[in-house]
Amino acid sequence: MLYFLAENYAKLEFLKSIYLRGFLGFAISLVIVMILGKPFISYLRKEDIADEAKDVGPKSHFSKTGTPTMGGVLIVFSATITNLIVGNFNNKFNIMLLICMLLFSSIGFIDDYRKITISKEGLSGKMKLLGQGLIAILTWVFIIKFGIAGSSLDFAIMSPFSNNFLYIGMIPMLLFILIVLLGSSNAVNITDGLDGLVIMPVIIAASILGLIGYFTGHIELSRHFNLNYIAGTGEITVFLTGIIGAGLGFLWFNFYPAEIFMGDTGSLMLGGLLGLVAIFLRQELLFLLIGAVFVVEAVSVILQVGSYKMRKKRIFRMAPIHHHFELKGLAETKVTIRFWIIGLLCGIGSLIILKLR
Repeated sequence: MLYFLAENYAKLEFLKSIYLRGFLGFAISLVIVMILGKPFISYLRKEDIADEAKDVGPKSHFSKTGTPTMGGVLIVFSATITNLIVGNFNNKFNIMLLICMLLFSSIGFIDDYRKITISKEGLSGKMKLLGQGLIAILTWVFIIKFGIAGSSLDFAIMSPFSNNFLYIGMIPMLLFILIVLLGSSNAVNITDGLDGLVIMPVIIAASILGLIGYFTGHIELSRHFNLNYIAGTGEITVFLTGIIGAGLGFLWFNFYPAEIFMGDTGSLMLGGLLGLVAIFLRQELLFLLIGAVFVVEAVSVILQVGSYKMRKKRIFRMAPIHHHFELKGLAETKVTIRFWIIGLLCGIGSLIILKLR
C-alpha cells in the first residue's frame, strides 16, 4: 500500500525508502502480535487446540500437554498484513516470498490440524515432503522464468568466500533447490522442541539474510562486499523485517514457560522461507553457517537414526541434540539461551566471512 502511494503521489516518494518500510514492517508486525497474542491464546484454549507431549520425548515435557499450539497462524497473519501495508508488489521476490510463506504454512497447518482432530501423527512424512517438493519445483520454475541474477549464476552454486561459482545446469539446480528447501524447512521444524528455542535463531538468521539482501540489491554495497549484484533483493529485507517483528512478538509468549507453541504451521514455514531467501541471494552455502543451530539439530537426528540402524547403539541420550543436553541435567532455559548464543556467534561469523571475501 505504501509503495503504491509513493508511485502515484510525488509528495509521498519518500515511502519507497527500504529503511522506512523496513522499520515500519518490523514495528507493525510486532504490534499486531503483541495485541492479538493474548486473545488468540485464549481462543485456542477455549477451542482446546492444544499440544500433546510425545511419548518419545523427555518425561519433563509431559507437563506441557495442554499448551495451545498453532501459534504459527499468528506469525503468518501478522507478516501477511504487514506485507500488504509495506510491501512492493511490483517486486518479483516479494510476491514469491508471500506466496511461498502461505504455501509452507498451509502444509504445517494441515499437519497441526490433523494432529488435533484425527491422529497424533498428523500429516504423513511423504505428504509433507510432497508439498515441500512442489514448492521447490515452483521456485525452480520461478528462477527459469524470471531469473535471479539474469545470467548463468541462476543455475550455479556460489562460493561463500569469493565470487567463484560452479555452474551445475538447470536440471541439477532443481535437485539442489529441493535439498535446500526440504533441508531448511525440516531442520527448523526439528529444532522446535523447547520453549523459545527455535524462534530466536530464526530471528537472527532472518536479520543476517536481511542485511545480505540489502547489500546484494545495492550497486555500491554489493561491490564493496564483493557480492554479485541482484536487482530488487532490497525488498527481501523489507519482507524479512515483518517476519522478525512477528517473531519477536511471538517470543514474548513463547519463552519459558511457554503460553503458546508455533506448531508446524510456524516452523515449517519459517524454515522454508529462510531457505528460499538463501536461494534468491545465492548464499546457500553460507546459510549452513547462518543457520548452524538448525544444521546441528538435523544432523544429530540423522546420526542417531543411522547409528541405531547400523550398530543398534545410540550416539546421544536422545535426539534432537537439545534433548540430549536436557537429559544430561542442563535446565531447559540454559539449553535454550546457549543455543541462542551459538546462533548469534554463527551469524556474526557469517558477516565476517562476507566482509573478508
